[in-house]
Amino acid sequence: MKKERSLFFDSSLIYFVVIICFVAIRILTSLVQVDAFVSSILSVVIQVGIMGLLPFLMYKKMRKKKAIEVVKDFNIKKISFKAVIIAILIGFIVYFVNMAVASFFNIFINATGYDPSFGMASTNSSGYPLMAFLGDIILTALLPGICEEFCHRGMLLNGCKQLGTKKAIILVSVLFGLMHLNVEQAFYAIVIGAFLTVLVYLTGSIIPSMIVHFMNNFMGLYMTFAMHNKLPLGNFSENLAKALDNSNPILAFMAIIFIVVIVLTILFFLVKWLMKTTRVKEFKQLAQKAIAVKQREDLFNSFDLDVNKIDAENGVQKDQDLPEMTVENNIAPNGQRRLVIDFNFKNKMLFGNVEKVKPTLKEKSFMYGTLALGVLVTIFTLIWGIL
Repeated sequence: MKKERSLFFDSSLIYFVVIICFVAIRILTSLVQVDAFVSSILSVVIQVGIMGLLPFLMYKKMRKKKAIEVVKDFNIKKISFKAVIIAILIGFIVYFVNMAVASFFNIFINATGYDPSFGMASTNSSGYPLMAFLGDIILTALLPGICEEFCHRGMLLNGCKQLGTKKAIILVSVLFGLMHLNVEQAFYAIVIGAFLTVLVYLTGSIIPSMIVHFMNNFMGLYMTFAMHNKLPLGNFSENLAKALDNSNPILAFMAIIFIVVIVLTILFFLVKWLMKTTRVKEFKQLAQKAIAVKQREDLFNSFDLDVNKIDAENGVQKDQDLPEMTVENNIAPNGQRRLVIDFNFKNKMLFGNVEKVKPTLKEKSFMYGTLALGVLVTIFTLIWGIL
C-alpha cells in the first residue's frame, strides 16, 4: 500500500518551488537593469503571484482541498476590531524593537567591511514625495504583510506544525529570515519572524501577524517620509544618536536598558491582552457550547433516549471543534455535579489535535534544499557587500 504524503512534505515542496521562483527573479533583475515601473510590477508578481497564489493553488491541488478548507488550514480567522487595534499597537512597538535588534546585528556585520547598498523606501536625496510614499506602502508594507504571512505563517507553519511547536517556530522563523536573501535583513527578520510565529500560536489566527508585519514595514517607510518632509518622528534616529553621544556612557547604557525593559514590558502586556481577545475568548465560547451540548445529552439520557442515534437519524453531526468532557461524581459548592472539560491547551488551543510525524530523509529533502539555497545566497550577499 502506497504511503500517503505527509503534510510536512507537501508544504516543504511548495515552499521550495516558491523560493526557487523568488531567487530566479532576483537573479534576473540583478543581471538586467529595470526601471522603477518594471520593478514595481515585479514586486506585485513576487508578492501576489509567488507568495500568495502559487502556494494557495499548489496546496489546494496537492491536498485535494476546497478553497474554504485551505483558508481554515492556514489559520485565516477573523478577529474583533479590538484585537485589530491591539495588533496595530503591537506593530508600532515591534518596529522600534526591530530597529534595536537590527542595529545590534549591524555592528557585527559592518565590522566585516560589509557595505549595504539597499533601502526599503524608493527615496533619493532630493526628497520623498507623497505619491512615492503611498506606492511604497502598497509594495513594501501592505502586500508583504499579507502575502508573506500567508506563505510563511499560513502555508509553511501549517505543514511544520507536525514537527512540534518548538521545531515549527524555529524552522519557519529561519526560513522567513533567509527568504529575504540579504545578510543585513536576515538576522532581524529571523527575530521578528519568531515573534510573528509565536503570535499565530497565541491567537490562533494569522491576521494579527499580518497587521504587525504591515505596521513594522509601514513605520520604516513613514520614518523616511517624515525625515524628508519634517513630520513627527522624522528626526527620531538622529536625535537619539545625538543624545547618546552627548551623554555619560554609563548613564546612556543604563537609560537604554531601562527603556528596553519598559518597552518589552508594554509589549508583553499587549500580547497578553491580544491573546485574551482572541484565543481565550474562543476557548470560553467553546467551553460554553460544550457545556450546553453536555446538558442536552444529560436531558436525553434522563428520558432513556439515545442522543447519538437521534442525531444520526436527523443528520446532526457532532462538532469536532468541541473539547471532550467528563462529569465527576463530586458535587460543586452550588449543589450541582461538577463538569470537567478535558481541554488539552497545548494541542487543542494552539493548533487542534495535530498528529506529529517523523519525516524520512526523502521527506526532508526539499526543506534541506531550501535551507541550503537560502544560506548560500545570504552568504553570497555578505561576500558581495564586502568586495
